[in-house]
Amino acid sequence: MAIAPVQHMLSKSMLTHIGIALTLGGGSAYTFWYKDVMVRREMRDQYYIKDRAERAARS
Repeated sequence: MAIAPVQHMLSKSMLTHIGIALTLGGGSAYTFWYKDVMVRREMRDQYYIKDRAERAARS
């Protein structure tokens, strides 16, 4: 009795791992961008709006 060879298991596994990695990486990047970068950008913009208003009031 011969055992049938396992064919294409490596390529299927590799594609699965690549797909999972790209999905998790994209999700992580999206989360980082909208939970960290955009919040800091809004804080910076508010600071400069306040600073310009104070400068205009002093002038």
